[in-house]
Amino acid sequence: MNSATAGALPREMIEFLLSPGGHSLLIKGDAGTGKTTMALQTIEALSDMQPEYYLSSRVSDVALYHQFPWLKERVERNHLMRAGMAFLRRSWNKDGSERNALEDAELHVDRRELNRLEGQIEAGELCLEDEEGPALSPDGSITVDVGSMLPELEMAYDIAESNLPNKTLVVLDSVEALAENYGIPAYRIMNALQKDLVEKAGTNVIFVMETAERSHLDYLGDGIVLLSNSVHGNNRVRTMDIEKMRGSSIRNWRYLFTLEGGRVTVMKRDLDLRDCLLTGEGTELPAGRGSFGWSELDSLFGGVPLGSLTLLEIGTGIPMELLEKMETALVREHLVQGRGVLWYPQRTLDHRSLPGRMDGASLDTLQVLDASEAMDTLPFMKKMEGEDLANDLRWDSLKYLLKDSKQPYLSIMGLDALESVYGKAAQKLIRHVDQMRRGGHMVVLEATDGSGGLESLSHQARLHLRLENLNGSVMLRGIKPSTIFHCLDVREGVALWRPML
Repeated sequence: MNSATAGALPREMIEFLLSPGGHSLLIKGDAGTGKTTMALQTIEALSDMQPEYYLSSRVSDVALYHQFPWLKERVERNHLMRAGMAFLRRSWNKDGSERNALEDAELHVDRRELNRLEGQIEAGELCLEDEEGPALSPDGSITVDVGSMLPELEMAYDIAESNLPNKTLVVLDSVEALAENYGIPAYRIMNALQKDLVEKAGTNVIFVMETAERSHLDYLGDGIVLLSNSVHGNNRVRTMDIEKMRGSSIRNWRYLFTLEGGRVTVMKRDLDLRDCLLTGEGTELPAGRGSFGWSELDSLFGGVPLGSLTLLEIGTGIPMELLEKMETALVREHLVQGRGVLWYPQRTLDHRSLPGRMDGASLDTLQVLDASEAMDTLPFMKKMEGEDLANDLRWDSLKYLLKDSKQPYLSIMGLDALESVYGKAAQKLIRHVDQMRRGGHMVVLEATDGSGGLESLSHQARLHLRLENLNGSVMLRGIKPSTIFHCLDVREGVALWRPML
């Protein structure tokens, strides 16, 4: 199995198609949701183990060939094989031979349902779209070229038969388009393939459906995957719902996914972030910007604007490990530069662990502000009175604390922590923001959905980012400026933001 490609698809889906016996899978969704991409990627993922037959009404789409370079060769191969099979059938019908090259195989696919379908067409009970029915000869007899009535389906049977006893993967994209071309109901095609190929020949069949709506066709499939685009705020989020997979366990029934690079990539849930790294090198920042200490954020938003407020809004369910790593990366970046850092933590810190968290950076220019009664007597700790925020953040006092530090200074504060001590803190905090802005310094403010001053401070922010937890995946988007969603991913121990395209 192509592990890199299969890893981008849900594990449940790959295991379902690899399990013993044949299985039918319906991939459903509205236009533009990624159905064809998923179907082709499934072929690619299983290419080492299951030879495929891909039948599409959209093979002329050049974009597909760019996404999947191997597709053009295989489509051309299918056309040649189909033409060869048709020639053999015509020869057999013409000379009356009882056997042909296809019948020499020891193993056969039972074609009972396909023959029944073709028999109904022959009898005039069903009509092909481009025909008015079976041709009538002058003598009143019916003339039918059996091998050419449903050539694409005949080809699927032929390929499945030629690969026996091994399993074949047949993909019909889309079954509605094929049914329209034939002028027969889609359920008749699906029923024939389900009974003949899936249940009797052990073939995997993927039916790509052009609609997301529930229908009686759903009952014909062993599995259903529904792709959809939902609107979250001003952003689009792609979701993949596993509605059923008969005989298989479903660990996660919903995934977020992206079509970045023209490929389906499902986003991992509930990431273990304890040992992952937030790399801080490699991004050149424009003038007037400081670093987040995390190159991923720097490249997305151009760093922290100097002389302004940056607001980091934190939704519910964001892992504590991520927030701690982001704070540590930001603070450490400026300590390494010898810049003055004022830090009023959003959460209670183990102050004595800070030297280890800063990975060797000097704490000489760090001032951790604390209004609690039980405070460690460490050189970087600064006791605040905890009664009047404006007084505790007097600019002359702060400048004195940072007098031996380089500029621009960084002030990183937790709004919820301030409000828990000072009550309504937004207006007095704005004074501190204004003083820092006039000096060309940086203020990074953390807030949650429950922060009382969030709305008023949002108006003051030049850069406003939001972290959200959607379906167990950590998402990031820019509110000011507005950006698409990015999803947190971990590759080889490094935390990355993947664009949700």
